[in-house]
Amino acid sequence: MNISSAISKGSKILERNLIPNSQLDSEILMAQTINKDRKYILLNLEKKINKENLNNFEKLIKKRSNKKPIAYLTNKKYFWNSEFYVTEDTLIPRPDTELIVKNVLSLTKQKSK
Repeated sequence: MNISSAISKGSKILERNLIPNSQLDSEILMAQTINKDRKYILLNLEKKINKENLNNFEKLIKKRSNKKPIAYLTNKKYFWNSEFYVTEDTLIPRPDTELIVKNVLSLTKQKSK
């Protein structure tokens, strides 16, 4: 099976389980599986995927289908221009928190030390 077919299959499974952004999630999980970035995935859709990687990808898709967050599956989350290592023992940084940080910084910028 090639990368494109696996991603498509994974995306359909996620979609059936009402996972938003199923295509993107499937691409991210494929990138995680083969230890490449999404750019590589998108540029090498016809490349074959070996059986072991396909099995690992399917396991990740199953976990995502059960609503497990992508950040816990990939162990990383970007926040405020930095990448953080996350596990199930940590809270996942949210976009709302970035907005709060941005607003606090703009308020404190105007004040002296």
